[in-house]
Amino acid sequence: MTSSIVFTPLLPVFWLGLLCGLAALASIAAGWHRPIWLALRLLLIAALGYIALGPERLEAEHEYLTDIALLVVDETMSMDMEQRAQIRTLSYQQVQLFAENDAELEIVEVTVSNGEDGSRIFESLAAGLAQIPAERLAGVLVISDGIAHDQIGNLNVPAPVHLLRTGDLTQGDRSLTIIEAPRFGIVGEEVNFKIRVDDFGQAAVSNANITLRVAGEPPLVANVRTGVEVTVRLPLFSRGANLVEIRAEAATEELTLINNRVAIEVTGVRERLRVLLVSGEPYAGVRAWRNLLKSDPAVDLVHFTILRPPTKRDATPLDEMALIAFPTRELFVEKLTSFDLVIFDSYTRRGVLPLLYLENVARYVENGGALMVAAGPPFSASGSLAKTFLARVLPARPDGAIDSNPYRPTITETGTRHPVTAGLVEQQDSWGHWGRLIGATGVTGDIVLSAHDDKPLLILDRVAKGRVALLLSDQAWLWSRGFDGGGPQYELYRRLAHWLMKEPELEEEALRGRIVDGQLTVEMQTLADTPPLIDVENADGRIIQLQLQPVRPGVFSGVLAVETNAGLLTLKSGGLLSVAAQGQLNLPELNSLTPTSEFFEPLVQQTRGAILPLSHTQSSFSIRRTRPQDRQAGRNWIGLQKNHVRLQTQSTRAPLFAAWLGLVLALLLFGLMWWREGRT
Repeated sequence: MTSSIVFTPLLPVFWLGLLCGLAALASIAAGWHRPIWLALRLLLIAALGYIALGPERLEAEHEYLTDIALLVVDETMSMDMEQRAQIRTLSYQQVQLFAENDAELEIVEVTVSNGEDGSRIFESLAAGLAQIPAERLAGVLVISDGIAHDQIGNLNVPAPVHLLRTGDLTQGDRSLTIIEAPRFGIVGEEVNFKIRVDDFGQAAVSNANITLRVAGEPPLVANVRTGVEVTVRLPLFSRGANLVEIRAEAATEELTLINNRVAIEVTGVRERLRVLLVSGEPYAGVRAWRNLLKSDPAVDLVHFTILRPPTKRDATPLDEMALIAFPTRELFVEKLTSFDLVIFDSYTRRGVLPLLYLENVARYVENGGALMVAAGPPFSASGSLAKTFLARVLPARPDGAIDSNPYRPTITETGTRHPVTAGLVEQQDSWGHWGRLIGATGVTGDIVLSAHDDKPLLILDRVAKGRVALLLSDQAWLWSRGFDGGGPQYELYRRLAHWLMKEPELEEEALRGRIVDGQLTVEMQTLADTPPLIDVENADGRIIQLQLQPVRPGVFSGVLAVETNAGLLTLKSGGLLSVAAQGQLNLPELNSLTPTSEFFEPLVQQTRGAILPLSHTQSSFSIRRTRPQDRQAGRNWIGLQKNHVRLQTQSTRAPLFAAWLGLVLALLLFGLMWWREGRT
């Protein structure tokens, strides 16, 4: 309890002082030659002025407030490496135990979590300081490995900041960092990635093998120097999203393998799609493929219709014929490999294309090209493509029969699972009839459409690296004309063309994975009746097998719980490969896992704090309460200052003296004045 004197004047102090001053001047003017008389009057004026000020005694009660220490706990991914999490737990418990035993100390705790931009330690520290009155702050304790990805900024901390740094500086680790990566790439061309491989905790520069892989494609291995930026190249083969995985081989010492792998999504685009369309015998649907391909502005179409063979004699003058010479050598020898798709529409051999050129087409398919054959009656004749070198890549042979009975195309059981036709299942009951079917035998591919009696109508096949589609009818044009209700001719042709050109969304054998809300969802597209087990490999090389369940025909799915931000997951099933990213790709938190004090040194020095390295061999320290002017840290100890902040809880006011006492004093002074003046 403390006491003090306060005043509650009857009049404003200015007016009260003015009145007293005027009275004093009047007294001096009237009695300056009578000192005793003047002294009594001045004393009376002073006494009345003091009484008018209303002096009171104030008695106040105070309560001392506890000091508050800010505890910043780093819970980012780097703190889960090595034995850092264990040291963090021990340090946290020691700080909490000290606070429990000190009644004058409280703890405010904030945590640093994984962020897209790495460890935002100083942002968390500033947020914690905003919760604490500056005069009550005892100090700041940061339990972290010191890895930060934000700036100190203008932090003004009126108490010591101590870093309890966890981790072993000598522990080796290898890290792979992406310096530059493209977002887009041209299909068929190489894309460049600028990367750097760092070996921490090792003095010598060495070499490391780097593996670059796109799901479904063979890996590419390169040997690079560590510690320097290098450029590696990888060709793109697929249009659309390509998740490129780059992996560095494990070093002799590793904290984790998570930062040995990165993933970059590169969108593959085709500069232009080049299609060669060769139409043979004219028929009502001869322009169906042309109209489809010309409707796409990204397609460069080269279309030739062979109306007369070179040996045909015609009396029409050449300058009156709107025909050009067929550049067979240029198209089928020199530039054949530049085409993404070759289509033969009701083509028959009439001496235009030498057999050697058709063998070039067969090799083109085997080396990764795409071939579409829309078969009409010429396919069963003597000039059939099946009687050339193309026979080795065609999925069926003609049996010589041509069926002219009307039928409605039907999606087969395999077709309900194949992406080319699976999306058309619900419409097939309203399709119109066709009136011609080319008989076939020796089918080797997947029959996705059939005619009556389950006869094959549309066959899809993979030949070596390429793809072939065979349509055993020339009457798909009836659908575009709306005959008998019509049908999805345009959509069917579009899907066929995209499958032949290896569009990812139409792959009949595909494996995909995505992670949402801590769950890995694996989806597999397959023509098989039952899916195989899926091997899910995490960043540290551990493999978990996942059994998929049917979702719809040809599609199977499964769900697996995963940890947040644990790196990349590799999905394998036979020859299928996919990659799923857990959380953000390529977290900056993982670029360098070596503990550091660099980011905290300026703040620690400014506040007279300390940096205590903690490891599995030295994880204990002591805490002391200090005065603000004393040292705040020493060898293996840190200080939290005592601020002695107090808060007034209660106060009482009482007059300095009773009113009667003031009255007696005034009367006494008046009496003295009367007595003195009476004697003179």
